[in-house]
Amino acid sequence: MAEVIGRAGFHAQHTKKVSERGAVLHEMMRELNEDSIAYWARRNPNIVVADEVLNEAMVNDGKGGYRRCTNRQEVLDYGTRRVGRVKRKFREDKLDPNTGKMKGGTVTTSLLVAHLPKSMCVEVPDFYPVVDSKTAQNAVDGDGEPMMRSRWVARDRDEARSYFQDVMQYLAEAAIPGGTDGVLGYDIQHSESTPHVQIIADTFAPISKDVNALRADASRAWFAHRDELDDKGRKKSGPAKLRDYHAGLKRHLTSLGYDVSPDFDEERHMVGMGKDEYGRTMDAKRHVDKLRHRAVEDHEKLNDWDTALRDFQHQLEDRARGLDEHESVLERREADLPELRRRLEDEGRRDGLKAAQSDMQMTVEQQIAAALMPARAALDRQEEELWERLAQAAQEREAYLTAIAQFDEIRRYLQPLVEKWEQANPHTEKGAKKQRSAVWFRQLEQRASELRQNTLDHDGEYDG
Repeated sequence: MAEVIGRAGFHAQHTKKVSERGAVLHEMMRELNEDSIAYWARRNPNIVVADEVLNEAMVNDGKGGYRRCTNRQEVLDYGTRRVGRVKRKFREDKLDPNTGKMKGGTVTTSLLVAHLPKSMCVEVPDFYPVVDSKTAQNAVDGDGEPMMRSRWVARDRDEARSYFQDVMQYLAEAAIPGGTDGVLGYDIQHSESTPHVQIIADTFAPISKDVNALRADASRAWFAHRDELDDKGRKKSGPAKLRDYHAGLKRHLTSLGYDVSPDFDEERHMVGMGKDEYGRTMDAKRHVDKLRHRAVEDHEKLNDWDTALRDFQHQLEDRARGLDEHESVLERREADLPELRRRLEDEGRRDGLKAAQSDMQMTVEQQIAAALMPARAALDRQEEELWERLAQAAQEREAYLTAIAQFDEIRRYLQPLVEKWEQANPHTEKGAKKQRSAVWFRQLEQRASELRQNTLDHDGEYDG
């Protein structure tokens, strides 16, 4: 089994409309209402309804901490009170004439999601069926077997709670404009494929001149801002800030002794990939890995069959040479019969034993027949064995051709992916790994091509 790597990171999404908070909380704190559980369970096959009782909904207590939440309205009310303290009016979206999109409005709310590192989880293999996103049906592999994926549960829920609280502490100090006060609420969820925490926060920062006032400060925290510059004096971009937050989060968690990797999952956290998209990507990756594993197995089988066929060909050639030698012996013995008969006649005439000539001739013929009988029987047996071998060779050849056809199907399925690998940036670790995979696959194709050249049908053509 491959070593499990613990990765620390978080995913951030933002919205401008305060009114969207209710919809976010409807899913985020669904365990507070049975109807909400049923609603989301129908839409999310990852939800294990029996484990909804393990989820923990918390609301900001307004005193620098959090308390258990019993109603989602508590979170909305706390957020509404903070909206009322914002002094400047929120900017409205305006149409960008260059892109035709609405932009420029005030971002008011952030939704942050962090998953428990797999090094702190226990794997439950083959828990979920893999669902085909196009057909909405359970996916099957090349053998017709249903594809399954694992579920990960917390090794220790108290340990998981401490981890999520340490993540929130860092985000409140480093990223959320209002600090702990800006966190409206959070929910620790144990009822899906991986334990995770969802944090809903506003983007409002305090104003030093007025302790009761707040200002919208999303750009300073999450996007480009005139006061936030990089080491070259340019506005620091949103992705650059996210990288800094992730690096700081890793340092923070490592200093606390958590078993997390020194890097983070850039493919997921830096390209805006949410948990649904990430799940579909991992399903596709598992399918490709399984196809690649099958391709390696088929390649090994092709090599074994190639060796077996060559050995059998050599055996047939040796047996054919033996039959030729037996046939030559029989022909020589048959060629000697006339001379033997003439010799007997001469001896009979010399001795005047005409009466015994007939008996002698019969005796000789019987002896000849007796001498030839074992050789004839051996020849018949060898011929029968040869036909059996030929029939077996034909069956194995059909199996060989079937394997080649299966390999061609796998090759056609993987071709687009391999072409993408070949176009990957070789100067990155991931790009170099993809290009190595592409080179390995092309070598596999070359070997398969060589094997096909050695497999001919009765007309001298490959029928694959």
